[in-house]
Amino acid sequence: MNPERRNDYKEKLYELVPEDGRPVSNKEVRARLADAFPEENFIQDDYWDLRRPLIEDGRLAMGRGYSGTVRRVPSVVPLTTGTAPDGNAPTVLQTTPQAQQPPSEASLYEPFQKAIQTGYVQQNNLETLACEITAFQGRRNTGGLYTRPDLTLIVIQTFVYYPGKNFEVITFELKPSIETALAGVYEAAAHSAFAHRSYLAFPDSDEYEDSPLFDRIRDECERFELGLILFKDVNDWDSYSFEVSAGRRDADAETVDDFIKDQISEKGKENIQRRFK
Repeated sequence: MNPERRNDYKEKLYELVPEDGRPVSNKEVRARLADAFPEENFIQDDYWDLRRPLIEDGRLAMGRGYSGTVRRVPSVVPLTTGTAPDGNAPTVLQTTPQAQQPPSEASLYEPFQKAIQTGYVQQNNLETLACEITAFQGRRNTGGLYTRPDLTLIVIQTFVYYPGKNFEVITFELKPSIETALAGVYEAAAHSAFAHRSYLAFPDSDEYEDSPLFDRIRDECERFELGLILFKDVNDWDSYSFEVSAGRRDADAETVDDFIKDQISEKGKENIQRRFK
């Protein structure tokens, strides 16, 4: 998949889902998308990568059925005003005001990356070797969708009295809302194969105080030893709150090495090699 045309593919995918809200199978939409761009060789991971932000933005919804289904989420119809052609007052349709949509997941990546570089790294006195958005990998074979963290930080940690240095791969999974965050727990947990620490991050809200869903997400993070980060403003490090600390794992060295080889940029890999020469 050509990453420069990703938005075109995503919008076409949305157009290929019936406008009237009827569900259609993922298999059929994938086939329609392939027909629309015969010059592209879409793989299944490309389809999930394009579909995910449409669901997170509230434009599409998932459903049951063979291979799973997807449908459009209808927009709220505004109240009818004015006079009907027969001179009578028109029928007013009562609608529920549309809730403010959460930001798209992709829009969080760059400001979150900056906050990690200027806040998390500095606060923990880390030496950065790489800090990269690794969510978009196109057709690159990385072992599956859950092997692609949204952000990857590779650092060296040193201490005042403890001898030696810790080399760490730290991954971050971002979600735009609490409704999508539970899935993020299991995505972040899957990173334990190649990361020394993993975090889940999503926007904060005062409503979480009485939210069973938030309690479950926090409990699951503790169970998997994942860090949980909430932020009021993704651009403002001072609004970030660490609800659960990330446990450190002894990730398999060969698996870590393969992850870096497959997913980190050439510049990042050069930084790592140069540091340990």
